[in-house]
Amino acid sequence: MAELAKGIRAYIIIGLLAALAALAGIFTLPPLDRDESRFAQATAQMLETGDFVSINFLDEARNKKPVGIHWLQAVSVAAFSSADAREIWAYRLPSMFGAMLAALACFWGGQRLVGRKAAFAGAALFAVTILLGIEGGIAKTDAMLVGCTTLAMAALAQLRAGKGKKTALLFWFAIGLGALIKGPVTPMVAGLAVLVLVIWERKANWLKPLGFWPGPLLAIAMVLPWLISIQIATDGGFLRQAIGDDLAPKLAGAAERHGGLFGYHLLLAPLLLFPATLTVIPGLAYVTSALRGRTDEKTANAARFLLAWAIPVWIVFELLPTKLPHYVLPAYPALALIAGWGLMQLNKAAAWQKWTSWALFAVAGLVFAILMPVLFVVYGNNASWDAVRLSLAGFEGGFELGLDPAVATIVFLTAAIFAILTGAALMAARGRSAVLVLCLAVAAGLGWQVMARGAAAPNAYAVRLADQVRAARSYSQTIAGIAPEDIVTASSYTEPSLVFSLGTDTLLGTAEEVMAFAEGREEPTLVVLDLSRDADLRHGMLAWFEVVRGDEAARNFIDTWSAFEDRANVCHLGLASGTNYSRGDETVLALVWTQCAAPDESTPHSFRPGPEFEEWLDQEFPNDPQD
Repeated sequence: MAELAKGIRAYIIIGLLAALAALAGIFTLPPLDRDESRFAQATAQMLETGDFVSINFLDEARNKKPVGIHWLQAVSVAAFSSADAREIWAYRLPSMFGAMLAALACFWGGQRLVGRKAAFAGAALFAVTILLGIEGGIAKTDAMLVGCTTLAMAALAQLRAGKGKKTALLFWFAIGLGALIKGPVTPMVAGLAVLVLVIWERKANWLKPLGFWPGPLLAIAMVLPWLISIQIATDGGFLRQAIGDDLAPKLAGAAERHGGLFGYHLLLAPLLLFPATLTVIPGLAYVTSALRGRTDEKTANAARFLLAWAIPVWIVFELLPTKLPHYVLPAYPALALIAGWGLMQLNKAAAWQKWTSWALFAVAGLVFAILMPVLFVVYGNNASWDAVRLSLAGFEGGFELGLDPAVATIVFLTAAIFAILTGAALMAARGRSAVLVLCLAVAAGLGWQVMARGAAAPNAYAVRLADQVRAARSYSQTIAGIAPEDIVTASSYTEPSLVFSLGTDTLLGTAEEVMAFAEGREEPTLVVLDLSRDADLRHGMLAWFEVVRGDEAARNFIDTWSAFEDRANVCHLGLASGTNYSRGDETVLALVWTQCAAPDESTPHSFRPGPEFEEWLDQEFPNDPQD
């Protein structure tokens, strides 16, 4: 362990581990709904308009979070891509750097708390934890937030060890950047830790360098200019909406149906803290021993600091009615350092402590080794019943039958490798080599990222609805005589990933609204109709194409569709099929091209299935789960 933790080598290893964990899937995962695509689209609009103060999603002001992550994403996209390219990986890079910052700051501060070897072990485990790796590969705030928060807490740890004004300036820089990223979270974590420590220890002299006036001024100077600008730009609406419309509902109840009982985060911790789960219980036992006076005072001071870092913020988010798994991520560096301590003390730990931690680790490994391949099988193809019907009725494309054998082999192989690494880490933990345990645990953490985010998730075709529409739109030159990037899309499928994938000129609305929009245009338009959100639309569409029996609602739709065909000059039909994971619904999207510049004269204007389908269409389809 001592060799790995030496000098600059240790920082390089930890930074590379965090980067590798975040990079799994960063180039291959599609834009995710809903938050990631909202953040990325708002950043794209900043680049398109040149307005780097206001935050907007299409025509709607997004006055919820501060601007910091959008600025970082804009720099990344300008340096490595462009807003027009719509390459989501460029928007994700700041999150990767945030994860790297968090892991490196964990090691830097941890050296003052738990010693260099334990800090190296804890930071390495933290770098590849499931939750940090996930957030490090998503284009939103949380990875950079934990980077800022960990840097602030590491600076506090250094101040307790006697560091002075330069470290205090670094603390205030981290506070300012954290506030620009996600408002009060970083100041809250640091403030709660300081408050608990001062009450617990009844001394505050170590905080004196924080009063060095350029520090608070630096934090204020980082935040205030933009805050004043956005307040002016929104006529005072930003803070009113950020607090009243975003924060207050989360404090009052389960906003956006994201609720959970007290203990929600604790229940998920063995899974999301993996692979640090392997030694966290012995580490917590060592912390308890230190608080009981069974170690030296320096160790007790460190134990108090780690608990003051992790527990108050954890309790806050357990009490908060709105719950999402990543809320407690700022506490994970402290838990990882405790796990690093546990690894160093593993041979001295009581049997029950080791076996409890190993059991949690084994259960987490078993759950993931089974769950990820199962999810891939469920979402690896998108052959829904309606997609089959519409395809036979003349709609082009839209679904895959079965799994790609080569891709399935890769997913199951990576799951097997992950399971082997998890088992090997458990076996090694029963020996005496801390280095071997650490290496295998870290390998298991990276193995999860490769299995889940590198293999299974990117190849789950059924959840890539926006990608399917974008792929279909790429044929607009052939179908409608207009370049794909120039054709306007109007969609009743309103997930943000579609907007980010297709561009800011995408119109969202109800089926009636988007059809009316297309009817009023003389230029080619791609209309996307979400059949899963409107029962009358779905049944009427299927009745029009004679694949279900019509009723009164269907006949009303038939009249509407017939008029739409005539006025909008419908010239081509396609479909996309899959699962809207944000709502948990099986989804079929009807893709309709209108006002084609160069229609295919061989194609009849009225799209109805031909006689070759008559025998098939006579069936009653008694097994259709949607009828």
